[in-house]
Amino acid sequence: MSPDTTKDTTKDWFTNPPPRRVGVHALIVRGDHLLMVSRPYRITVSQWGLPGGSAGPDELPRRALSRTLDERLGLRVTPGRWLAVDHVPASPGKHAEGTNWVFEVQLPEDSEPAIAENSGFGEARWVGRTVVGELAVDHALRRIEQSLLAAETGAIAELYLGVPIQGIGPHRP
Repeated sequence: MSPDTTKDTTKDWFTNPPPRRVGVHALIVRGDHLLMVSRPYRITVSQWGLPGGSAGPDELPRRALSRTLDERLGLRVTPGRWLAVDHVPASPGKHAEGTNWVFEVQLPEDSEPAIAENSGFGEARWVGRTVVGELAVDHALRRIEQSLLAAETGAIAELYLGVPIQGIGPHRP
């Protein structure tokens, strides 16, 4: 009798990958202020964070960010430098595992966000860097802090729930 040569493709993550979300966020800075949005639908995590959304099937993160900023805030922009990627593990019953990409985005001085109906955002606000921690919490706050630091240093931050992976990224001691 010959050995069983059938392959269990449920464990072949190349041909049968697990579902993953791809989140995209914009770090938009004006002087000492950055643009933050409230997300009333986020109850279990920070309700305030960077503007953005999710990539669709076969959509590149940079393109997804352009689309979501246009759809949700009426901002027609081209994302600039990639600042950070943040891995977020699955939370059963809440969300799938995912990665969140953060890009630097420049806005013309006369451009202001206008929240679209059904955008999922409650409010858009220019927030001083010193008060970001009063709005964002947990990994959303850590992601913002590391993205700001990456923008200042020219580094790219690789994060796990907003915490720099050891030896990678621009974290300060």
